[in-house]
Amino acid sequence: MCEIHFQSHRPCLFLTNTQKEEEEEEEEEDEWRDRRVIPKTLAGACRNLLDEVLSTAGFKRETQSCEGVKGIRRSKFLIDLGFGCGDQTIYLNGLDEVSEVDKDSWVQFDYYVGITRDTNQCQVAKERVHEYHQTRRTHARSSWETPDIRLYCADAADPGCWSDQLQANMDEAVANTQEHWVLALDTLYHFSPSRWPVIDHMSRNLDASFMAFDLCLSPRASLRHRFMLRAITTLMGAPWANFVTVDQYRDKLVQAGYSEKNITIKDISHHVFEPLADFMVAQDGRLQVVGYGLGPFWVAQCMFAWWARSGIVRGVIVVAKK
Repeated sequence: MCEIHFQSHRPCLFLTNTQKEEEEEEEEEDEWRDRRVIPKTLAGACRNLLDEVLSTAGFKRETQSCEGVKGIRRSKFLIDLGFGCGDQTIYLNGLDEVSEVDKDSWVQFDYYVGITRDTNQCQVAKERVHEYHQTRRTHARSSWETPDIRLYCADAADPGCWSDQLQANMDEAVANTQEHWVLALDTLYHFSPSRWPVIDHMSRNLDASFMAFDLCLSPRASLRHRFMLRAITTLMGAPWANFVTVDQYRDKLVQAGYSEKNITIKDISHHVFEPLADFMVAQDGRLQVVGYGLGPFWVAQCMFAWWARSGIVRGVIVVAKK
């Protein structure tokens, strides 16, 4: 977001630059609204966020369709850090009810490796993927080949603890594909002791590009706000080491082996925190009708509302290409 500063020297030049930035932001706002249908569910919002991350990384429908027609599509390997109960896996690999038009124009991954440390979620996701494989196989067109999908229960934050089988599957996928990508959708700030060991591993050992939705700390956060946020992140189970400013985040990516010119960090806080807080209030109203409510989730609602008002935490899309 644009910040307003007062400079005694060259005020006209500063005003012109600020106006240009505001115009660019308005164009991005219009583009976002044009691309996105306002979701009515949290799952729909997550899918929209995933689509925006993919689009920022360059996976645009027009590009994918053109490459397919010309026969120049590059083979791709995706490592998904934190895939939940399988919705993300199913959507990314075209196993759900995607129209044939979308299948011909959306990104196709040839190999997919998902990692989560939640045993129950991993088991549920495996069962769902297997079910979709069985029920969708007969409906798939020859132009859409189901990728090689492997799901593992492991600590994504600690590559040193990954099993030999997981490492072998990754090596195989890297050897058989031209592009390697890492995806982390709203998960990295939970990684302990920090997100950087796995990012460094993916960059240096797998030569993988990186895309994520993540949280950053505002450089304008006061000492008082930082103290409050540190207490909250402790309750969230999110290590304080993960809360860095955008500039610090970019510097760490450069240290991990990504070129600064290939790094994009886009602030989308205004599309995330306030709408999420409002959604939770609306959900509470619906639940109150039947005698329920948000219960302990009110704490999360208050936190998102605070982040939206104060700007202390920024929600960002991060892309670092090899």
